[in-house]
Amino acid sequence: MTVRHRLALLLAGLIVVTGVVLLGVSYELVRANLHSAPAGVPGATSSGAPSPVPVHGASPRAQAPTLTEPGVGIGIRRQITHHTLGRLWVQYGAILAGLVAVASLLAWLIAGRVLRPLRVITGTARHITRERLDERLALTGPRDELKELGDTFDAMLARLQMAFQDQQLFAANAAHELRTPLAVMRAELDLALIGPAPSGSEQRELVVRLRRTVTSCERLTERLLLLTRATIAREDRRPVRLDHIARRRLADDAEEAETQELTVSAELNATTAHGDPALLGQLVDNLIDNAAKYNHPGGWISVSTHAEHHEAVFEICNSGPVIASEELQGLLEPFRRANRQRAGNSAGLGLSIVRAIIDAHDGKLTLAARPDGGLSIRVALPRG
Repeated sequence: MTVRHRLALLLAGLIVVTGVVLLGVSYELVRANLHSAPAGVPGATSSGAPSPVPVHGASPRAQAPTLTEPGVGIGIRRQITHHTLGRLWVQYGAILAGLVAVASLLAWLIAGRVLRPLRVITGTARHITRERLDERLALTGPRDELKELGDTFDAMLARLQMAFQDQQLFAANAAHELRTPLAVMRAELDLALIGPAPSGSEQRELVVRLRRTVTSCERLTERLLLLTRATIAREDRRPVRLDHIARRRLADDAEEAETQELTVSAELNATTAHGDPALLGQLVDNLIDNAAKYNHPGGWISVSTHAEHHEAVFEICNSGPVIASEELQGLLEPFRRANRQRAGNSAGLGLSIVRAIIDAHDGKLTLAARPDGGLSIRVALPRG
């Protein structure tokens, strides 16, 4: 049975049961009144039967039985009562049959009207495809449970539409980023095939260039995989010292920072986060790499770690070009860069990977543009 059948059956059952109870009470009231004589009626006995009344001018023995005689009055009263109650049974039966029919019809119509929004939701869900995610129910009416269900369904469709759009944009950007190095490799190979036979040194240079391009493609592919798989299971989480990770990373990049004439300051207090060591290492790497890559010669980088309530905090600030406030959120999207001309060969995945790792750890990311240029980034993770 469908929901409409069950709801209609329930409503009809309630109406019929109520009608049966009312008819039963009515029948008992009629029966009780027919079996009792009105109080104070002359000629009524204590049992409710009329008492005999003598006829003037005739002796009691000479008189024929009349309606006022006890036996005759009681019998007629019983006949009237039996006849009346019998007719009531028939009439109440007809009323009950009509009540069942009317109740069933009304219950079916009411159930259909109540469930109409559900049919609208079902019909919309059946016709929705990836190309028609812009459809919405937009249910009208009072703020009841069905209206709330329709609004929730519309909100879910909006989230799905945004997710599909992000997926399509991500795929398109990834294909665009991979197309450039592949085109470079193809051009190199075509030149080697069409042109004169290269010498030994030229062959070596060609192989070096191809290897460099392949390495770039491999690095981009790994970062794409990391971005899509930045999830961790509970059993993979353990205490991780953020200050140790930051200290090692800064030591590894000390020579590069010196080459760029960057001033690096660090205030690394003992701070333990609860998470995956590899992913948290990638997070710190990306943030420090981003601060150095989008800096300017003679700039500075400031790194700090500390514990705050139930959070392990990693903060990094750097100098650099001025970033408009409206560009901040875009920096967290894949393949988005501020001041793209300064990005070099970067794919623009660093901060988007950072956000994915933070989300996987149930952390919080705060991004702010410095008035004199550069970024200020604060990462808060659960303490270990």
